[in-house]
Amino acid sequence: MRTLTKWWILLPVSASLYAQAFSDPPVSAPYRDAIKGFKLARNYTFGESRGNTVRSLDELSDAFVPYGIAGKNVINQEWERYQPFNERNFVFRPNALDLTATIPEGGGLVAGGIHSGQIWSKEVFQPGVTGYAVYGFEIRMKIPRGPGMWPAFWLYAKEGPSDASEIDHPEFFIMKYQDQFDWTGYTHGPGMGSDFYSLKTNKFVWRPGVDFSADYHDYETLWTPDAVYKYVDGKLVLATKFKWTATGAAQMGANLAVGTDSKGLIGLQPDSLSQFPSALSIEHIKVWAK
Repeated sequence: MRTLTKWWILLPVSASLYAQAFSDPPVSAPYRDAIKGFKLARNYTFGESRGNTVRSLDELSDAFVPYGIAGKNVINQEWERYQPFNERNFVFRPNALDLTATIPEGGGLVAGGIHSGQIWSKEVFQPGVTGYAVYGFEIRMKIPRGPGMWPAFWLYAKEGPSDASEIDHPEFFIMKYQDQFDWTGYTHGPGMGSDFYSLKTNKFVWRPGVDFSADYHDYETLWTPDAVYKYVDGKLVLATKFKWTATGAAQMGANLAVGTDSKGLIGLQPDSLSQFPSALSIEHIKVWAK
């Protein structure tokens, strides 16, 4: 019977079971109410202090890898090159992990001249497929400031061929027309539908008058088979109809990209060596499930 139970939970969740397990939350509900009754499936608390669950590079490598589906390749004409786990680009402080952008010997403010860090979960997730009907992802982080900084937390297919299904929340572009005051959280792919709730200031950003680089903030994503809800500090900012259509389930990742030559991202380049080292600082990542 025990073996049968383990086999059963790996099957896709039927529509009727999903309906019994979860009802989409009202848009007025804060995140904590939206995930009421969920279990804390994963709890990664970063930092060297006693009691944290990820306190060293060895413990980090138990659950995460330093490369996503792109591997060691540079994408989006970016300036940084992501590095394997090391003490320069993955810096543990008492209660945080800093994904740190540095200028290596012989490097500089040019494409490929910057080293940086990212983490991608070994585990994959997809509502109705990987054991649960619905997921909640929560990251508490502090973004860097300064031109060229491009920090993000996102969900992307681990295995190809990918169809560009992607969930970003948050993603900050510190460039000519946006900065650390402008939250973005795009959803991509053929399964993307319309927004049915939005606080966005315009079609691109939500600008609530908060300097997101001044302190840590909670960025929460509720992912159902039919929609994605994106919260900031517990408050719903954007809800979008969405179906994941990629071949594989999603890894969750956090990264600090720096600079690009992409013509669509004007001014997304650092302009001074004094900006470095620069860090995306992460206190915790939690995965809730039902």
